Amino acid sequence: MLSRFLPTSGCRRRLDGLRRIAPLLFLAGCSYGFQGGGGFPSHIRTIFIENLENQTVHLDLTQQVGSRFSEEIPRALGVRPAGREVADARLTGRIVRYDDVAQNYQTGAAGTSPRVLTRQVQITVAVQIVDVRENVILWEGQVTGRGDWSPENQAEDAGREEAIRHLVQQVIDGAQSQW
Repeated sequence: MLSRFLPTSGCRRRLDGLRRIAPLLFLAGCSYGFQGGGGFPSHIRTIFIENLENQTVHLDLTQQVGSRFSEEIPRALGVRPAGREVADARLTGRIVRYDDVAQNYQTGAAGTSPRVLTRQVQITVAVQIVDVRENVILWEGQVTGRGDWSPENQAEDAGREEAIRHLVQQVIDGAQSQW
C-alpha cells in the first residue's frame, strides 16, 4: 500500500534533475555583474599610466615597474589602456625607496664574517589613481613590494622581480579595496 505513494523511478529522475538545475535557474535570474571598469564609476573605461618618477639611484626601476604597471593593472581593474588626452582615469606614481637587506644569516666563527643566507629587495611606490572627468582621487596609497632571494644561488634580479610582482598586486588590491 505504501508503494502507491512513492514516486516511480522516472519521476525520481525528473525530481533529481530539477534539484540539480534549480540553483542554476536561480542564479540566471540574478542581475550580478560588473559595471564600468571593475568597480570604478561607470564612466571610467580607460586608464593612462604615467611614467613613474624615480627618487632612487636605481634608474632601471622606472622602466621595470612602469612596464609591469602598464601590462597588468588595466586588465586587473577591468579597464583598457588609453592615451593621456582621452583616458577616463590616470595613474601616477613615485618610486620612493629601494632597499636590499640581509634577512637571514649565519654567524661566522671568531674573526670571520657572517654568511648571508637570504636577502630581501623592498621597493616602495606612492601611487594615485584620478578620475579625470570628475577630478577626484579614486585611490591613493604607498605600498611596498618585497622579494626574497638567496645570494648563494640567485642574483638580486630574482628578488627584484618578485618585489615588483608583489608591488603590482598590492596596487591592484588597494585600488579594488575601495569598491
